[in-house]
Amino acid sequence: MQFYKSDLLQYISGSISDTDLLEQLTELGLEVDQSKKEKNDLLIKLDLTPNRGDCFSLIGIARDVCAVNNLKLKLPKFKKQHQSLDSKKTVSVDKSACSSYLGQIIKLKNKGKTPQYIKKTLKASDIGQVNPIVDITNYVMLHTGQPLHAFDNKKIGKKIYVKFPSKKTKLKLLDGSSHEITKDYLTISDEKEVIALAGIMGCANSEVDETTQEIFLESACFEPASIRGNARKLGFQSEASLRFERGVDKEIQEYAINFAAQLYAEIFGGDFSKIFKQSKNQKAKKISISKEFIDSRLGTEIPTAMVIKLLKALEFRVESKRNLMELTCPSHRYDIEIKEDIIEEIARIIGYDNLPNKRLKLLASSPEDTSIEKEKLSKDIFVNAGFNEVINYAFVDSSFVQMLGLNNYSIELANPMSSNQDVMRPSLIPGLISNFEYNFNRGAQKFRIFEVGNVFTREKSWKSLAGLLFFDKSSSDWSGSFQSSFFDLRKSLDMFFSRLNIEPVYKKTSKNHLHPGVSAEIKMKTKSIGNIGVLHPAIQKKLKLPEIVLFEINLDSLKLPKINKITQPPKFPGSERDLSFLVSKEIPANDFIKELKKAGGTNLRSVSVIDIYHGKGIDESLKSMTFRLFWQATGSTLEDKEVDQSVENQINHVAKIFKAKLRS
Repeated sequence: MQFYKSDLLQYISGSISDTDLLEQLTELGLEVDQSKKEKNDLLIKLDLTPNRGDCFSLIGIARDVCAVNNLKLKLPKFKKQHQSLDSKKTVSVDKSACSSYLGQIIKLKNKGKTPQYIKKTLKASDIGQVNPIVDITNYVMLHTGQPLHAFDNKKIGKKIYVKFPSKKTKLKLLDGSSHEITKDYLTISDEKEVIALAGIMGCANSEVDETTQEIFLESACFEPASIRGNARKLGFQSEASLRFERGVDKEIQEYAINFAAQLYAEIFGGDFSKIFKQSKNQKAKKISISKEFIDSRLGTEIPTAMVIKLLKALEFRVESKRNLMELTCPSHRYDIEIKEDIIEEIARIIGYDNLPNKRLKLLASSPEDTSIEKEKLSKDIFVNAGFNEVINYAFVDSSFVQMLGLNNYSIELANPMSSNQDVMRPSLIPGLISNFEYNFNRGAQKFRIFEVGNVFTREKSWKSLAGLLFFDKSSSDWSGSFQSSFFDLRKSLDMFFSRLNIEPVYKKTSKNHLHPGVSAEIKMKTKSIGNIGVLHPAIQKKLKLPEIVLFEINLDSLKLPKINKITQPPKFPGSERDLSFLVSKEIPANDFIKELKKAGGTNLRSVSVIDIYHGKGIDESLKSMTFRLFWQATGSTLEDKEVDQSVENQINHVAKIFKAKLRS
């Protein structure tokens, strides 16, 4: 919203300096984006939040400025013009989509010119001049927030319908663009055809021009839900749709049409018909609030008289009942819904800087199993493991989701921000792959990322944790090279599960986006909590990417660990051995690790897979698995013979269970 200070002052019963005005607007939540001194005036541009639809008007802005300065709002009164023009026009309205529809026929007597003061207001708001008829409607809209539309009455029929079309309809708009609309678009029609997209833009077939001598002037209140998003679907946003989507004052339609009628009378002269009106009874929103509730939320005691005065300045009707105040919300405030909204209004007018600062009382409590704590712990673990956190949009490209085989679960957006963000993400994996693709194409050689976020399917949503690992095997740094493999990522996952005191089981699985031979389902007892694996070769080839490893876990299915007792770390050194075994291809590494642990003795601290190989030099039915084992005693230094005995026991045990052979 952009305007001159002089236009705003028409509605304020007092003076205010430029500096004070700019500061107060921002403090009121109407942030000043730019201001510029022009001759004897000040041009102001506001960056308004979507909830303040009432401030897309000079009257709405002036109302807040008057409230904070204890000044009266000056609203000029407009009388109905003498209604001497007969008309048999009728109006039929779908009241579920339009709560109020007013129309008036005006026969223009003279050729008119747009006055300088209207030109100045339109220029300030970056609205171009069209012709005097249209310029008046735009001028009134900027002052009142009520969009008006003027039809050439000679080009439309005697019956006006506000309705949704029963079938697809082609139309040409005032900007010259042609569109095919569906039954989701509210229209203004006559007996023959659509003459306007309600609340968005008129059609070329009813356009006014310099030759127009008679107009049908429309002033309506279209429900936000019936307009919202439709203009963007057509690829544009109009001044009218901007206001109707946010909600216009439900009681200002007649005021606006009388305002415009007076301007037409002054500029053109004319004859006026009666005002056609179709409306439904509107129940004003009511909110009950106590003085104690206000004081507790603001952290200070504000006199009741002051609260009532502030609310009345914002045009709330206040009725005191015992300890409660019964508030009736003004018709222009669509955004007021709950008691906390009232608190915000009071704080806004008083000024947040004028509220006293109080030290918070901290209550000691034991940690609870909350999603926030679990999310924070998960992030800490992976950051400490060398991963970088990424944050992606919750909207992804449906074609990418389909490529990954996840499209059966995705939710389509009715009004996407862009064509490549048209579904809710059913997984965090598409976002991570996109992050990697972007960085890999710009030379990234080492990549460890993770994300924590909500994912969505048609049945439910949940908090997910996912990660991606890549390292260019042809590169190395001071720390030496390492393989970007399934087991590298699994080590990080095992560390994560260890911190949560969870012992998961990895079972072979088949996921559309993962390599069928290098992937696993992660289970906690019998419950599936996620998966890990190498990106499917077909997807890898299509995206022209190297081998990457991914995992995803349902974070909501995990519980925070109980607080562990702190124990003294062992004083004595440990002993590490690497053992390679030849076993059947069908034996999972996880099962093998379990048996190694069983036979490893009480001093065995960990067993991890460091390599799996099958290929040249090994029988087709076999694979080679290499494990790293670590022993450490708490009371003394382990001797080699003790570790040798444990190794011998393990070799014999897995030979018996799996017919495994130790490789030399």
